[in-house]
Amino acid sequence: MAVPPPSLVFRYGIYVLAYLPQIIWFNFHYLPWRQALRLPILLYKPRLKKCKGKIEIIGPVRTGMIRLGFPMVSIYPKRGISWEHRGMIRFRGVCKIGNNSFVSTGEFSRLDIGDNFCATTTLKLVCYHAITFGKNVLVGWENLFCDTDFHTFRYVEGTHSRGYAPIVIGDNNWLAMRSTILKGTITPNDCIVGANSLLHGDYSGVPEKSMIAGVPATLKKTGVYRDNANDLINYSI
Repeated sequence: MAVPPPSLVFRYGIYVLAYLPQIIWFNFHYLPWRQALRLPILLYKPRLKKCKGKIEIIGPVRTGMIRLGFPMVSIYPKRGISWEHRGMIRFRGVCKIGNNSFVSTGEFSRLDIGDNFCATTTLKLVCYHAITFGKNVLVGWENLFCDTDFHTFRYVEGTHSRGYAPIVIGDNNWLAMRSTILKGTITPNDCIVGANSLLHGDYSGVPEKSMIAGVPATLKKTGVYRDNANDLINYSI
């Protein structure tokens, strides 16, 4: 049986100890034992509805590099993570998905999450085809990503819609709160998505270091970006 190192217990305390049986089972269920022994995936209040499919971790593995459901925003409920997985998920580095979040994947899905991914709270991630996140992606409160319509519609001439398409989010994207990202969305690198926006289309023609926003989202500003190393607000000014 895997035993959490003292540093892990010190850092996460009861968050780890309270759910250690589920954490150990989850890691050994999905990962090769050499990776699982390190307990790279930590869970808080997991609601494991479906544990099929596969998980791969690409690159170096270290304890706690993937944290699912941990409280990150105090004004949202500490409801942990809802997990309903049937397809393939690849983690390419550090991943933090905060409290009150939901992950649902289909049998033929491919979910690829780049290094240093952070979704602070109430993420709804619905992948039944293909969703790819680049590196250094920050997702704000209450964002929905969904690559399927779950239904098709018919045209009068007899054909019907496909009903799904991939989503590709570029490197260094910042998606502000309560945005909806639907099938077929592609964003460039260094893109900011304004709050309460609706994305449904190919924005790869938008220049890097730009802001898109609105319903549907359109180009609002150019020459702007989030500096990952220096983006904190000084409220005393």
